[in-house]
Amino acid sequence: MPTIRVDNDVWEWLKRNARPLEDTPNSVLRRVAGLDADKVNTRLSVRSSGGGSRRPHREGHMPQANFREPILAVLNRHNGQLRRQEALRELETTLANELTPADYSSIESGAVRWQKSAEWQVHAMRRDGLLEAVENSRSGLWKLTRRGREVAARSVSSATLDVVVP
Repeated sequence: MPTIRVDNDVWEWLKRNARPLEDTPNSVLRRVAGLDADKVNTRLSVRSSGGGSRRPHREGHMPQANFREPILAVLNRHNGQLRRQEALRELETTLANELTPADYSSIESGAVRWQKSAEWQVHAMRRDGLLEAVENSRSGLWKLTRRGREVAARSVSSATLDVVVP
């Protein structure tokens, strides 16, 4: 693949038009140019119930499946494990541009909607073998399994940029 150089204005434009944790510079350019729209690289293609490619918000809040990639990325940045509260804080920062007022609303139990969706995604990730089962890790710890580390590493490596910024 060729390497291209872009100036700071183009780089900032690419960042403004990118979908966080989803796009590469190439996929932004392909989408804007209308090239092979159905073949745009959206990274990480884990297919299982609770996983999968990211879908747009419906009903104004982020679907549970949209939390999988960001959770993998957050844990990957912390050597594969993080306490629940710390993970939720970093996840909120990571998703700052995607969470909506509906995501911050309280659900019937009194929990914040996005946090509960993230926790249900963690449950699905445990079921799918990406995170250690509760009985195999300390309480309140989100910890990647070997398979989870492999999936997270693939996700991170597919996010590496082919653009050289001067």
